[in-house]
Formats: sequence, C-alpha cells, structure tokens
Amino acid sequence: SKLTFDQLVGANIQYGEDQSSFRASSNWNTFALCSNHVMRSGRHFATFTVIASEFVTAMAGVIRPVQIDRSDLGDSLEGFSPILPEFGGYLRGTRTDRWTDSNVHCCAVTAHCLFGGRFIWSDWANSRLLRGINGFQLDIPIGLLLDLDEGTLTLYQNGQRLTTLQNGQRL
Repeated sequence: SKLTFDQLVGANIQYGEDQSSFRASSNWNTFALCSNHVMRSGRHFATFTVIASEFVTAMAGVIRPVQIDRSDLGDSLEGFSPILPEFGGYLRGTRTDRWTDSNVHCCAVTAHCLFGGRFIWSDWANSRLLRGINGFQLDIPIGLLLDLDEGTLTLYQNGQRLTTLQNGQRL
C-alpha cells in the first residue's frame, strides 16, 4: 500500500498533492509521521527528497508507532522533535503493545546545508549523534531500507548503498 502521512506535527507544515507528500516552510521543527502502517517484519523501502535550506535541518527516518495529540504539546509545538530528550517522557507515554524491548525509538538522517548528512538516533532519554555520512549529497533523493527481521536501517543515494545506519537492533 502507498505510504501516507497521517500526522503533521509542528508549525508551517501542510500536505502536498495528497497525504503521501508534505511541504514545510519554517525554521521551526516540523514532522510528518506515518503511524497508520503496521510493519512487524520484512523489508520496507521508502524514498525521500530532502531539500535543506539555509540554517534548516531536514530529517527523514523511522519512529516507533506513536499517536501525537498536537494539543498536548501546547507552546512546545514549534520546537517539537522526536529526537530531542525533552519530549522523551511524552513519547514513551504513547507506548503500545506492539513495541519491542529495544531502546532504539527513533532513527533519522539529518541534512543541513553547512553540515551535510548525519545519522542520529534516540532512546527518548538521550539523543546520540553517531556520525557524519560519507558521500551524502544534499538535495538528492535518499532511500531508506528498514529490515525488521535483521534489525537494520540502511541509507541509499543515487542507487548506491551509502551506509547501514543501525545494525542488529530491534527497531
């Protein structure tokens, strides 16, 4: 089935032509979350075009199944990020029976005009910026392959595997 985003969180974010695309125009954090697709096993591939403008960090990644109520975030809505530890308590509170015992709750590729591509993950107590990504190019579509059986998240660009971002973890 087609990947669609059923939750838009943050300021200045709207759907594109349909719910399979979105646009964000802000220096604030904005997120489109796909929480209506159940993925328990197998391999899942998605392609994203991340356009990083000046002083804006764009992210594409995976997150545990969560249902965010925008009204719960109040004044923090514009600063919300599933990577930031200050939102960890709220996000852990959305736990469902589908979660495994892994401490990897969110993994993302970040793109920034000054810093290039980086990989970051969070256990919702701490964020861990693991490393820069050699060969990463801004404004070029990226592919993310989530293999739930192997516990890996692999990054592709220009049809080539750049790196395995997460390995051996139950995501």
